[in-house]
Amino acid sequence: MIATANVIFDRSYFELQYDEWLRHRSKFKRYEIWFAIALTLFGVTLAVAFQNQWLVGALFAAAGVYEFVMAATHKRRWVDARVATVRDDKSVDIQFDTDSLTSMSANGTATMRLSGFTGFTKASKGFFLIPDTGVLIYVPRATIDPSDSYSSLVELLGSRIASPIDPKCG
Repeated sequence: MIATANVIFDRSYFELQYDEWLRHRSKFKRYEIWFAIALTLFGVTLAVAFQNQWLVGALFAAAGVYEFVMAATHKRRWVDARVATVRDDKSVDIQFDTDSLTSMSANGTATMRLSGFTGFTKASKGFFLIPDTGVLIYVPRATIDPSDSYSSLVELLGSRIASPIDPKCG
């Protein structure tokens, strides 16, 4: 065993996961607010420039405002949806070995070989593991025990897991 991680699925975990995903894994989501602002300004410009056809500009501006509100509230809605579906006592212990990881929870135990993962992304406060199902597993750095094994664990996972050509995919 190289290290263990005790991950507790609470609001702070999901907020950290979202922030790390947005910064290290997302391709377009981080630019969504800027797109909404540009769409709103485009709509206002159309409405002013073509006053006979102002409704077209107003529709673009309304779509931009709607996109802005949706983008600005996406994190809260995403986190609330995950917190609502997780039991209060939900936690998982993950044990990392040289060729596999084992997760243990109140509901059972599962072991997965590192060769079953198709991607690995190091983030600023943890790392993402991507199994071949495509579902991201986020492990915060603060949950790793012993804490001094984090660097060697990241190095091992980075060398053992075949990362995709584009590390920002997903």
